[in-house]
Amino acid sequence: MKIHLSAIHETELITLLPERAKLSTMHVLVDSPEEAEMILLTGSFGRDPQHLLEHPLYRAFADKCAVYTEDDNYLPLIPGVYCSAAVDDNSRAGRTFSYSYVSASGKYSNKFVTGTDTEKRLLFSFQGGSTSLLRKRMFNLKFDRQDVLIENTSAYYHWDLTQPDRAERQQRYAETLATSNFVLCPRGAGTGSIRLFEVMSAGVAPVLISDDYLLPPHVPWESFLLRIAERDIARLPELIEPHLHSAAERGRLARQAWLDYFAPEKEFDAIVASASAALKHGPPEEAVFRKRQQSLIAKAERKRKLRAFARSAVLKTLKVLRLKSPYQMNR
Repeated sequence: MKIHLSAIHETELITLLPERAKLSTMHVLVDSPEEAEMILLTGSFGRDPQHLLEHPLYRAFADKCAVYTEDDNYLPLIPGVYCSAAVDDNSRAGRTFSYSYVSASGKYSNKFVTGTDTEKRLLFSFQGGSTSLLRKRMFNLKFDRQDVLIENTSAYYHWDLTQPDRAERQQRYAETLATSNFVLCPRGAGTGSIRLFEVMSAGVAPVLISDDYLLPPHVPWESFLLRIAERDIARLPELIEPHLHSAAERGRLARQAWLDYFAPEKEFDAIVASASAALKHGPPEEAVFRKRQQSLIAKAERKRKLRAFARSAVLKTLKVLRLKSPYQMNR
């Protein structure tokens, strides 16, 4: 298939995806959008949807435009691949799919995550930022077990290459990953999480905690993935421990699934396959979804403002009452 790539908003994707395309045995990039069989629009538009809807290529060739975005904000304005896709009317129609994060294997990748076979000492672990209510709840749980590690690393920002002691922090994270039988992959700001695919690449058994997340298609998830409901996080040890005997095999199968479906040489073909399927989605027809675009944008904006208002109100109230927040607030 002839693919034309164009950026919605400049990100590292516009340099990474052409590199991945060179590894494809099925598709070629073309400079002409007129010649292309599919136009793949890449980048971010969750904060400013007009970057997408007013994109000149979408305006001119809407019927052959699909999207690949790593936005946390799932805003399914057009067919395509959304890394934080949810189970909804769009995904049920085959209009949206999820996939791994291409940028995770770019300049921000953790070079210490190698999949090295290491003696396990932890039943499960999680190290990550306080980027969702679910994670805030997790950080307040006390499991009182030496073989469980839950650590809030909000002071570390993965997407900043100038972070102090970045290499040392990444090495410690990779060592914890390698010594864990299971690693928790709770939702972050979006329904998806880079953690799931990073854990798979390391050959460790993942535990997904994200009720609404839409898993990427075709992967034999049932062979290695544990999925735990968000409401059950206080019961994590009792829900995970019965599977301890299968942790090593789950980790091996997770690593194999990553190699088969999410390794860098697989990324471009997999994204194109899902984006192409999305353009041919089932009923209702695309015209019906296009009529919903503005209402989706309005709903997302109301939600954003409501969250900002609620957060501000809670913090002000706690300050007046001289109380500490029960949940770690992001800075």
